[in-house]
Formats: sequence, structure tokens, C-alpha cells
Amino acid sequence: MSSESTPVLSRAISDFEMFMTEWEKLGAQHEVLKFWTEIGLDWAKKYYIRMDETDAYVVTMCKFYRYITGLTSNLHL
Repeated sequence: MSSESTPVLSRAISDFEMFMTEWEKLGAQHEVLKFWTEIGLDWAKKYYIRMDETDAYVVTMCKFYRYITGLTSNLHL
């Protein structure tokens, strides 16, 4: 399967987990940011659980990706 013609989510979950880990570190290293990183992580955990519990979420991500790439391909950047 080519990522040039088909959306590939092979790294989506690992990248999302890496994002969450980095925010946890950020909150631990900078106490002044902890309140805000915790808010973001609470939302991220909700979405992570949603991704884990439903196949439809992944299908929606693929459809959204195809929609966005279709929009940006018309920009001729």
C-alpha cells in the first residue's frame, strides 16, 4: 500500500502517544505549565480512548485526511 495514493495511519497512534508523553514531561519539568498540560492531556486521553474503542474513528480519520489533502492539492503551492 503506497502512502502517496492511500492515507496511512501506521504512525498515527505512536505519534499521538509520543505527544502525550512529551506533554507529561513538559508539565513535570515546568510546574507553571502543569495546570495547562493537564487540561490538554485530559482531552488527549479522551480521544485516545475513543480511538482505541472504535474502528469508525479510524475510518473517519482516513476520510478527513483524504478531504484535507484534496483541498490542499488545489492550492498549487
